[in-house]
Amino acid sequence: MRARLMTLLVIGLLAVTAPAALAADPPTPAFGGPLSGAQEVPAVATAATGEATVVISPDNSTIWYVVSYSNLSGALAAAHIHTGAAGANGGVILPLAASASPMVGTLTASNFTASGSVTSFAQAVAALKAGTTYVNLHTAANPGGEIRGQVVAKGSAHFATLSGAQEVPTVATSASGNGWVVVSAGGAALTYYVAYNGLSGAPAAAHIHLGNAGANGGVLLPLAVGPSPMTGTLSASNLTPTGPVTDFAGAIAAIAAGGTYFNIHTAANPGGELRGQLAQAVVPAPTANPTADPTLPPTSTVTPVAGPSGGFPIAALLLALGAAVAVLALPRRRGQVRQSIGHGR
Repeated sequence: MRARLMTLLVIGLLAVTAPAALAADPPTPAFGGPLSGAQEVPAVATAATGEATVVISPDNSTIWYVVSYSNLSGALAAAHIHTGAAGANGGVILPLAASASPMVGTLTASNFTASGSVTSFAQAVAALKAGTTYVNLHTAANPGGEIRGQVVAKGSAHFATLSGAQEVPTVATSASGNGWVVVSAGGAALTYYVAYNGLSGAPAAAHIHLGNAGANGGVLLPLAVGPSPMTGTLSASNLTPTGPVTDFAGAIAAIAAGGTYFNIHTAANPGGELRGQLAQAVVPAPTANPTADPTLPPTSTVTPVAGPSGGFPIAALLLALGAAVAVLALPRRRGQVRQSIGHGR
C-alpha cells in the first residue's frame, strides 16, 4: 500500500510540473518570397532583385514586413501589397513605406484600402495567407512595377516580448520592445526583426543567446546593431557553437523549444538591458509601463521552461520528492521503534 501511495505521489508531481516544461509557443506560419521582374505582368527586363518577409500576429491584427531590394533602374517611387494571384494584376490593398533597403514596417486595419473582392482587413489577411497577394516595387522607369513577389508560405515565425524584467538579474529600465524570427521552410536561414524604444543609451550589441527563462547563456547568433527596428538574415556561417548547440540545426531546434532569447546590451547595462524569450508564452506585468511605445507589446515576464541550458527547476522537484519520501517513511519508522521496544530489543 505504501509503495502504491508513493507511486501515485510521484505521478501527481510529474503531472503538475510537466506542462511547465513544455510551455514553448507553437510556431506561426510566415509568408513572403523573392521579388523579380519576371513576375511582373507583363514581365519586366531588369537586373533588380528582392526578398519579402511578411509576419502576421497570432490574433490577425498586425502585419509586419521586411522587404529588401537591390539594382533597381532608379529610385524607388512606391511600394505596395496588391491583391492578385500569380500571373494576374490587382489593386493596392496595403501600402509599404518606400525607403532605402530594407523597407520595414507595421500594418493594421487603419492602413487598409479595399480593392475588388477584398473589402476588409480581415479579408486582406486571409488573402495573404491564401497566396493571392503580391509585393510590388515601382520606379519611374517602370511605374506599373519593376519587381514583384507573390506572397506565399515561407516558414515559421516565433515571437518575443522584450523587457528589463526578463534579464538575469532584473534590470530596472523604461525600455521595451518586441521581435520575431522566421525560420525558412528548409531551416537554412533565419530572418529576424527586433524593435525597441526607451533604452538608456544606444545599443552596444545585440544577440540571440542560448538559455531558458531565468537563466543566462552564451551567444549563439549576432544581430546587426542599429536603429530600431533591427533586421537581418542569418545562416550557418553566423553561428557560434555554444554548449550543446554545435550546428545551425541545433540552434533552430533550441529556438523552437523556447530555449533562446533576444538580448540588447547597452553601455549602462553591458550584460543586457532588454531581453525577450523566443517562442515562449509571456505573462503581462501587473502594471503597464507608462513610457512604453503604444505600438509595442507591454512589458512582460516569462514562465521558465525546459531547454538546452536549464530553466525548469529539477532540483526543486527532487527536493519535493525527497520530502515526500521522508513523510511517507516516518510513520513506518515509528512503528519499527515501538515494535522494537515491545520485543525488548
